[in-house]
Amino acid sequence: MKSNVMIWKLLILALFPFLSPAQDRSWEGAVAGGAAHNFHTPLHITQRNAEKIELEAAYRTEPFKPPVYYDIRISTWHQAKGWELKFTHHKLILENLPPQVQRFSITDGFNLLTLNRLWLVQGLTFSAGVGLVITHPESTIRQQPYPENKGLFNKGYYISGPTLEAAIAKRYYFASRWFLLGEGRLTASYVEVPVADGEASVSNVALHGLLGIGMRLSK
Repeated sequence: MKSNVMIWKLLILALFPFLSPAQDRSWEGAVAGGAAHNFHTPLHITQRNAEKIELEAAYRTEPFKPPVYYDIRISTWHQAKGWELKFTHHKLILENLPPQVQRFSITDGFNLLTLNRLWLVQGLTFSAGVGLVITHPESTIRQQPYPENKGLFNKGYYISGPTLEAAIAKRYYFASRWFLLGEGRLTASYVEVPVADGEASVSNVALHGLLGIGMRLSK
């Protein structure tokens, strides 16, 4: 119950910059696709009555295989500063499986929900933010699969931990309101996800490249 209250508080806090009035405020939305490079990071898997599994995990993303990598964002600006609410569908698939692990992936997905502060400097948008990771873990450890019908709404989703991000983006306007968006982003996340008879501690540091299209919704 306490965790649910904290989640709602965080969501209300994230929406506050979008609800507060300001003169000369502009709005824009964008969607993008992309890919990510995942750096090697620690993975710890703990199960009851079993030896702990520890390794430096190598993950691939498979951004163009369903469910594809995608990004949705809405931003609000006041002069050269703004706020952005962003949802990124990232994916992790463990490549260097140890003998005890038959499958370990977070592909539906390793979702990043972040609130970012924006600064416009000489035509470039710099941003930094914090948020939550919503995961859909899929694993089979020591021949024991973890069921995917638990979690939020019994759909296999969990609010699993925090994430940080920093990014640089460029907008190229090709019409009065429409623009192309290119962005480079660095994210760092830590989550704990359930596995059969235990849990896994997952760190992820990733470099993302995105290309998308956006629209200025108001002046």
